Amino acid sequence: MSQTLFLRLSGPMQSWGTGSKLQIRRSDPYPSKSGVLGLVLCAMGISRDEAPEALKALVELQMGVRLDRPGVLDWDYHTAGAGVGIRKAEGGIKLTASTGEPETLLSRRQYLWDASFLVALRGDSTTINLVEAALRNPVWPVFLGRKCCVPSEPLLAAFNDDSNPGGHASLKAALETAPFFTHQYFEAGSAEELDAFIEHTPGSTPPDDARLVYDVPRTLQHPSHGPRWVFPTRLLAPRVAIPAMTRPRQNRARLDYASDQWKAIRKQRLQVDNELCVFCKSPAEEVHHVTYENVGHEQVEDLRSLCRMCHDACTQLEYGHDMREHRIDPTDPKQRGKIMRQINLLVTSRRLGRRRAILENTRAAAPDFLSDAPG
Repeated sequence: MSQTLFLRLSGPMQSWGTGSKLQIRRSDPYPSKSGVLGLVLCAMGISRDEAPEALKALVELQMGVRLDRPGVLDWDYHTAGAGVGIRKAEGGIKLTASTGEPETLLSRRQYLWDASFLVALRGDSTTINLVEAALRNPVWPVFLGRKCCVPSEPLLAAFNDDSNPGGHASLKAALETAPFFTHQYFEAGSAEELDAFIEHTPGSTPPDDARLVYDVPRTLQHPSHGPRWVFPTRLLAPRVAIPAMTRPRQNRARLDYASDQWKAIRKQRLQVDNELCVFCKSPAEEVHHVTYENVGHEQVEDLRSLCRMCHDACTQLEYGHDMREHRIDPTDPKQRGKIMRQINLLVTSRRLGRRRAILENTRAAAPDFLSDAPG
């Protein structure tokens, strides 16, 4: 029975080269089959010498790639051969003319920054189960094309266990049923239109827009690759909120600080606190919300009187912790330590800023004693 396995390939850097030549190493805009199968072989703990036998079953898997976040292509440069040396065409090691030491090879390499792909591998259940078991407990570390490209998410997609138990009709159908996780708000039942690259099933005529790609690995000891047909397509994937966004953000009503209601309740709170900061007992200059549940209809217990420094500290803590309706309460003993630390940070930064301002003003006003000196 055919089965499908989903892999999430996401990270700050990826590189999937199928046409690298000499010092110029390019990356394709999506994962290559040789790169993905190389990743699987690492997870299985299979060396380059042993790879040809293992690849016989792996290359039979069909692969589709969905571009959930295409990323940005850019260049960097690398050094290779330092202390070891680069071999010359006629034999021997290249030596640096000035030092006589082994020469270091400089190469330009292309990377994908901040990309995320959903890869679907489809084939017989025995091979798929072996791949899944290896990725759940890899023997060697796995990388996204190169050793410097480390995955930022688990490789096995979280919805593999919930995938279609009866199998998917095609790779495109599989990628269309897999959810697209987004932090954007969306209407229930909506879908995201995404680019995808699907491997064409051998034995039938490929689509007109298909292209021949040489990325089917035969051996890794002396890299050799066979061809496959890949065709681009667009598909609709169901949108799903990432866990942090399952609860919609509630837009609170905006406070009208010029309203008579606010002026009256503010004055009342200051009178309750004897116009003193409830945290440090300095003269109060601000009135702070501990909750925004009753915006426009505040009660005295919703507010606290604070000096400007304590109010700034509480506000920074609230923004730093992304608080919503319920805010920092400066009268809560549990919050006192956090507020004190924030006040200390504010005092330090403001002292430093004040010192810089004094120095800059002094330098600007300082006379130049050499301005009248003869040339």
